[in-house]
Amino acid sequence: MGRERMGWVLNGSRAALIDDAGQSLVEVALALPILLMLLLGLVDGARAYYFAGVVANAAREGANYAARNGTATLAQVAQRVCDSTGMVAFGNACPGLTVTCAFANGDTTVEVVYGFSLITASIVDGAFKVNPLPIHAAARFPVMTSGAPCAS
Repeated sequence: MGRERMGWVLNGSRAALIDDAGQSLVEVALALPILLMLLLGLVDGARAYYFAGVVANAAREGANYAARNGTATLAQVAQRVCDSTGMVAFGNACPGLTVTCAFANGDTTVEVVYGFSLITASIVDGAFKVNPLPIHAAARFPVMTSGAPCAS
């Protein structure tokens, strides 16, 4: 009776010791890569969601700046967008950030595209070729001063 609790199994008249430690190791080795990919995918998704909000706010800030400054050039609007993201130090250029600005029908429109790099880039690129993932945002404000913003 005591042998059954300690991993021993009675087989007819002989007792045998069952060792299942290797089975657990194999199960962990098979499940761990899948769990890590799920975790990294979740982290990538959360980062992409965060940067989508940052890019949307930057587009709004750029459109607001252009609408309030009738003499704002595309370079000034792009720098304002870059500064509002907080991705780099104030006054520096943002790598991977593309800003377009247009003035039409009394409105100024700013479109921002950011090339978001995934953490799981080496794994994802092998299957889908999506890195960098473009994050788009656009904002439109009515011009509040005289002039035509977004000139080159």
